[in-house]
Amino acid sequence: MIESSAAKKEIIYPSEIVFKTVFRNSPYTLEIIKNIIHEHADCVTVTAKESSGGKFISYTITAVFESEDRLNSSCSQITMAEGFMMIF
Repeated sequence: MIESSAAKKEIIYPSEIVFKTVFRNSPYTLEIIKNIIHEHADCVTVTAKESSGGKFISYTITAVFESEDRLNSSCSQITMAEGFMMIF
């Protein structure tokens, strides 16, 4: 069993959260992500970066979430969007 000596960092809400997600590149994904995040957060910024071949696209999402439930809900909805590959 591996034990970590690092304690889990507690987030005090409301808090600005930054995370990334990767999708297969399609024309409507950015709007889908923005709509999902705007339902659950304030001060939303989404930036995109295409892969060198243009097949994939990563989005960096920065937003202020009022609670962990709102963050979890938006992440869950993002993972259900068409073309979703990973979130971190």
